[in-house]
Amino acid sequence: MDERLVPIRGEITEIVGGLSSGRTSHLLACLGDVVGRGETAALIDTEETFDPGSATQAGIDLRRLLWVRCGSNREIALRAADMLVRCPGFALIALDLGERVPRLPTTMAFRLKFAVRRTDVALLIVGCRRLTGSSAALALETLREGIEWAGPGPAPTHLARVRTTTRVLRARGAEFGRPPSSWWSA
Repeated sequence: MDERLVPIRGEITEIVGGLSSGRTSHLLACLGDVVGRGETAALIDTEETFDPGSATQAGIDLRRLLWVRCGSNREIALRAADMLVRCPGFALIALDLGERVPRLPTTMAFRLKFAVRRTDVALLIVGCRRLTGSSAALALETLREGIEWAGPGPAPTHLARVRTTTRVLRARGAEFGRPPSSWWSA
């Protein structure tokens, strides 16, 4: 993974994009990177879409991951994030908001920003649109460029690949040349 496109400790990072754009793949890569270094991460799963089996197959050590399930309640998810960013011991707190991103009062965005700086944790917020505005040090957008289907016959039915691109929307205090990176995922 491009080191310029990973969450920064002590800062808020946002990953936004539509369905099948690669935002969840990026989230899992970030979680895998953190727990792979022997650190602890937390995932606040607003819509309960996290699949532990797939995460294990992707190399994520679930013993180093706190999984918070919120039953589609965005207020509970935001309160959980607010609480966890104040807890020492986590390298990464990931808040997956899914498809319905709530409004966030500016005061709460600043509270989160100052809390992650105080505890030196990376807060990663994933959703379909930006949430924290100028409080995020890094904001990435994932875009789906194409889909490839495979299988026998004239109408293939097996999803083979999704082509996505990641684009930097905001990078406060960072040196970025031409940052977009693309990858193929199966």
